[in-house]
Order: sequence, then structure tokens, then C-alpha cells
Amino acid sequence: MAPDPRSMAWQQDGELAPADLDALVHALQRVECDHNSAELQRLGQIDPPAGA
Repeated sequence: MAPDPRSMAWQQDGELAPADLDALVHALQRVECDHNSAELQRLGQIDPPAGA
């Protein structure tokens, strides 16, 4: 089941909280075709903070 959008947390920088992003990507991967699922996984990877 997809996460409830009303309960998702946004960070101060405007990004979706990592746990909510992960849950959303996994929910979308379950319903998308293989090509889109792979792209969702790539987009859902969290980039390291700048300067790290």
C-alpha cells in the first residue's frame, strides 16, 4: 500500500524525508513496468550532501 501523502514529512530544504521518499519509491515500483521501476530506483537514490 502506498504511503499516505498527508503523513509524509518534508525537510527544511524542501526535500521529502528519506524514509518517506523510500516508501513512495517502493510503492511506485510495485505498480510500474520494469523500465520505469529501474528509473524510479535510480531517482530514489539519496545523493550525499554537498561537501561530504
